[in-house]
Parts: sequence; C-alpha cells; structure tokens
Amino acid sequence: MSNIFRLLLVLFVGITSLLFSCKKVEHGTDVPILSINESTVSTIQVGKKLKVSFIANQVTDFTFSIVPVSAGEALITENITVDPNTFILSKEFDIPNQASWIGEALLKISYNSSGQIIEKTRPITFTESNPQMFLVGGSVAAGWEPTLALPMSLYDKESKTKFEIYEYVTVDGSGFKFLPTNVDWTDAFGKGETDGTLLQSGDAGNITVSSNDFYRIRMDSEAKTYEVSKSTWGVIGSATPKGWDSDTDLTFVGSKGVYTWKVTVNLVAGELKFRMDDDWAVNIGGDLSALQQDGANIAIATAGKYDIELSRTASGYSAKIFKN
Repeated sequence: MSNIFRLLLVLFVGITSLLFSCKKVEHGTDVPILSINESTVSTIQVGKKLKVSFIANQVTDFTFSIVPVSAGEALITENITVDPNTFILSKEFDIPNQASWIGEALLKISYNSSGQIIEKTRPITFTESNPQMFLVGGSVAAGWEPTLALPMSLYDKESKTKFEIYEYVTVDGSGFKFLPTNVDWTDAFGKGETDGTLLQSGDAGNITVSSNDFYRIRMDSEAKTYEVSKSTWGVIGSATPKGWDSDTDLTFVGSKGVYTWKVTVNLVAGELKFRMDDDWAVNIGGDLSALQQDGANIAIATAGKYDIELSRTASGYSAKIFKN
C-alpha cells in the first residue's frame, strides 16, 4: 500500500507542477509584445503607398520608422497609438517618388516592455518606380477630379519623361493639366508663359484648344514642354480608292470618353489596314474584334459600297466593315 501511496503522491505533485507551469505560460501573455506582421511586403516601388501590419499585445503606443541600411537619418518616423481592444492593426505610409529612397532599408519599431525599450527591424527594398503621368481637366473625359485622371504612356523608349495620350478635347470645360500622380494636385503641370511651355506650379494656367476634336497630347516633364495636335484615322490598301499610296480618312463621331470613327466608301476586292495620322508608326490590322499593331491585312472579298467603323475601348481597337 505504501508503494501505491507514494506513486499516487508523485503523480499528484507532477500534475500540480504541470498545471502551475501552464498557468505561468498563460500569465506570460500579459508581457507587452509587438511585431511587424509577415504580410507586410519586402519590396515596393517608390511613389507607392506602403501598408504595414503590426501584431500588438499589451502595447499602448510605439514608434515606427523607416531607416536606410547605410545609416543616416530616418526617412519616416511616426508615433502610433494602439487601441486597447486591437490585436492586429495596419497603417499606410506615402512613399515619395524620390531617388534618395531607392535601395535597402529597415522597417523599425520601438516600444516599452516592462521598463525596457525593445527595438525590432524588418528589411525592405525600395525600387525605382515606373514613370507615370496623368491627364486631368474639364475639357477631357476625366474632369477635374485627380483620382479619375487618365494615364498617359511613354512614347520614346529612350526617355522616362516623355508622355503622350490620344483624347477627345472640347473647347468648354476650361482645358486640362498634367499630374505626376492620380492622388491629388501635388506638383501639377500647367501652361507656362508661352504656348508649348509648362510650369510646375499652382499658379500655372490651363491648356486649352480652339476647336472640339480628337488630339494627340504630348508632354516632357523634364524639358517642361507640351504639344497638342489633331489626330486622324484612315484606311489604306489595295481595296481603297487611293490604294497603298494614301489614306482615305475616317470622320471622328465620338465624344468625351467615346472614341469612334466612321466612313462610307466604295471598295474593290483586295486588302486594307487602319493607320493613324497618315503614317505607319501606328497601323492596326488582323482580327476585326481585336485589332493589333502591325496586324495582318484585312481582306475585302467583293467590290461595293461599305460602311466602316473603328472603335477604341480600354481593351484596344475593334472595327466593323459592312457591305451596303
């Protein structure tokens, strides 16, 4: 019996110790702990918004900063207060589109835990941003709301400052301006002292046109210049009245945000393509439902009078060719 009693006593002591040990571990969660969630990105382009997620336990406030790996002053420092009922929180930080940010850095948190200052870091890489520029204004489809601004494209492969866009522009609406982001009016470009020049200032004027039409709009953010020229579409080819020598122009019949060109023309059996501004730099062909740059010639089987309609949407160009 004494052996059984001793065995039971050992088991009792062991179970009690285990329970006490578990209780101590549970009590340990009251210690202030803070970390950067693994969901936070490790690479991001400058000029973007960085979302950082934090996991907090018993932490009422902390300091967040972004510091270069190569030392030096912090790029961003912010004191953050934590809601007592919050375990996971997120914050967004605007990363400026500046070359000085490009490279390796550390996301750093600093907080008080039982009288000690705890610091933790997480590596992050800031990369060069894709060049961007936007068109905004009452004379174009975007209106004057920056978040609805129309994205422009680079037209010179050797440059990161030369942008263009093709848009229907009206006389009314007070013109347009250029924006380096589609967030707000910061660093907007407007008309300079003379036609063709730009001023990057809140005092800059609006750029206007003298007639409602479809235009090619170009700007150079480095040279601070712009060009606005009327743009046309036409058909060319052995099936058209002028053959491969010259275009038969289409007429723009669209409006702001609606891009459609039409023509009624006598065709003969042969081939044709669409091209812009009487030049081969932009020419489209192939499948009528999804025309492609440098696409195949479009066959016309029989001679006759045809209605031709070219449309541009967000997904690209399409066309309709109907024999009357």
